[in-house]
Amino acid sequence: MRHNSISMLLVGQTVQRCRELHWWLDNRELRYEYAEFCNDARSRISRTQFDLVISEYQLPDRTALPLLDVLAGSPATLFFSRALATDFLWLLMLDRGRRCVGAPVVRSSNLHGALDQAWHAIGNTSELERLADELTSTPFLQSVSR
Repeated sequence: MRHNSISMLLVGQTVQRCRELHWWLDNRELRYEYAEFCNDARSRISRTQFDLVISEYQLPDRTALPLLDVLAGSPATLFFSRALATDFLWLLMLDRGRRCVGAPVVRSSNLHGALDQAWHAIGNTSELERLADELTSTPFLQSVSR
């Protein structure tokens, strides 16, 4: 898997203003979809499988908690953010569909490292899934049984 082919969704107006997030996205040439409201994000998630979802916690129409339930058990990694006066706090809520109870809060100054770690885990998981699909494909099994 090429890392820049991961599918991303940014949710909320505030995450659009985070310089560190956009620096990280730009340096990796990552593209993303955007939703302003929780309901819009849920609708997009129902139509598209996202690898990485980054949402502000308090959205204009409600909190982002429903995204946690919608994405739990999926391959998605989910971060919630909270804007402060001069910074952001980031919390990993799901790591490839698994809840992250007790994950440390990350300040924007450390956001790049947290996102890089998630990005590499997504890439490694996708590569392993591709290899597993290849190994369990019918042509491969037929060549092994000969």
